[in-house]
Amino acid sequence: MVCVYCGSETQVVNSRHQRRNNQVWRRRRCLRCRAVFTTLEAADYANALRVEAGSVFKPFLADLLYTEVLLALSDRKQAYIDAREVTATIIKNLLQHPSSPLFKPQEISQATAAVLQKFDKQAWHRYAAEHPSVQ
Repeated sequence: MVCVYCGSETQVVNSRHQRRNNQVWRRRRCLRCRAVFTTLEAADYANALRVEAGSVFKPFLADLLYTEVLLALSDRKQAYIDAREVTATIIKNLLQHPSSPLFKPQEISQATAAVLQKFDKQAWHRYAAEHPSVQ
């Protein structure tokens, strides 16, 4: 990893595994300018997972899932933060029982609806109205 300020090499000074989000948090220090900054290391789901769309296999886009969740949670005060956390929970649930790295859109919709139903009933209703396959 290079320094975000000067582009030089960095050294990891602290590292912690974030189980909840399946990420690694790292504190880094630049060897040249001595700046300190934080990075998050996460799996690249777009390259690791696929979504079956008819006879075509598309990359799993966590940002697309986040956008869907954000729309469902749009009435909440902290919609962006809540959508990030709910999206992480949905992805974690999807990855707990994968038979393969290939998901059907219905599986993703059902997992999303299940999490939203527990988190916010109004958001679940909004999501279910847009995704009839979950009712």
